[in-house]
Amino acid sequence: MSQGKGFDVDLIKLISDAVSIPVIASSGAGAVENFSEVFRKTNASAALAAGHFPSEGGAHSVCKRTLVQGRHRGQDLI
Repeated sequence: MSQGKGFDVDLIKLISDAVSIPVIASSGAGAVENFSEVFRKTNASAALAAGHFPSEGGAHSVCKRTLVQGRHRGQDLI
């Protein structure tokens, strides 16, 4: 269960560097910056945000805008 303290970047990097299949970072996001960090510091293909966004509000838009502005690894992030 997520503690909201950020993804375990060291573990995700270890795994994403060792395998040739997509790795999805899951559990840990507590802030929008956690998503930028996991993409900057690892080779994760995706990051799960299921528990991060409230059912109402603009958190999804803020996260999307933050990631798109960063243009991580040249990817088009939606």
